[in-house]
Amino acid sequence: MEHTGSTENKLREFVERMPKAELHLHFDSINPDVLIKVAKRNGLNLPYRTHAEALKWHNFKDLEEFLGKWLQTVEVMLTEEDYFEAAYDLGKDMERQNILRREAMFTYQAVHEHRVPLEVMMTGLARARKAIKEDFNRDLYFIADIDRTRSPESGINLVKSILPYSKSVGIVGVGFDCQEVGYPAAPHKEAFKLARENGFFLSAHCGEEYASGPAGVWDIITNMDPDRIDHGNQSIRDEKLVQYLAETQIPLTLCPMSNVGIKVYNDISEHPAIPLRDKGAFVTINSDDPPFMKNDLVDNFCKLTESFNLSNRELCDLARNSFIASYAPDKQKQQYLKILDEWMLTELEYK
Repeated sequence: MEHTGSTENKLREFVERMPKAELHLHFDSINPDVLIKVAKRNGLNLPYRTHAEALKWHNFKDLEEFLGKWLQTVEVMLTEEDYFEAAYDLGKDMERQNILRREAMFTYQAVHEHRVPLEVMMTGLARARKAIKEDFNRDLYFIADIDRTRSPESGINLVKSILPYSKSVGIVGVGFDCQEVGYPAAPHKEAFKLARENGFFLSAHCGEEYASGPAGVWDIITNMDPDRIDHGNQSIRDEKLVQYLAETQIPLTLCPMSNVGIKVYNDISEHPAIPLRDKGAFVTINSDDPPFMKNDLVDNFCKLTESFNLSNRELCDLARNSFIASYAPDKQKQQYLKILDEWMLTELEYK
């Protein structure tokens, strides 16, 4: 089924109904409606007072400005209840978009450590994921990101610190995040090793901006042996790397509209998600930071479809990839895939 402007509503409805997972989403990028409520409760001020003002303020010219604004907003988060509400909002959003499983990243060291004890944050997240399962029957898990700009010891300490909370909070992976250029992976090998020894999956932000390039992806492959690569869109510039990704099937958690938002690409039509897929790479589609990018997971699927003329079958294949690339146990993956397959039998038109 091909999608044109006249079928835009049908496309959106199809994508919204389609069962899917999301593997690259930052918990720390919080819904402004939640932040407005939290700020009022804590007697603090945000740069905006209404949802409309937030949308206007969320404009930015580049990655640096985005990060500055992002960090400014989360300063109002102080209590367990704040973290509960922010995480619970992810569950409500999962129901709205029919996302069965989310693996949301948090960067405690860079974003929360100076303000909130880890236990406060962890208790709020644990309560929220339990409530989300009970209220929406959705599965929210977390990935704890190491701040790559900090010392190797800091990364090791992060891994140790999350161990007591990994089961209750559903921390299934350890990631590698923050400023990439100038902060290579090799010094953090001990942290990666410790994470592996404690049963965590490994992933890393790399190859997102032009300056990091394919070399940033090779650096992670060489020094981390990742289970997934977060972004990795610059891989398209290196045929040898693309061939390696196709052979190894290391999943890429691509975020097309986020890359457009921070001006890595001028338009979605320039994004390499589908070209990478066509060359055999294992591609998943994600939203990254919806409040700032103003594009959720459904938006990303729809805009890719409109630009690359994807069929319904191709959309379902991308949804299938999201479940396969998740950190769920094989039995749970099969349950997700069964839900998708049964949905496809009743709703997918093959043309």
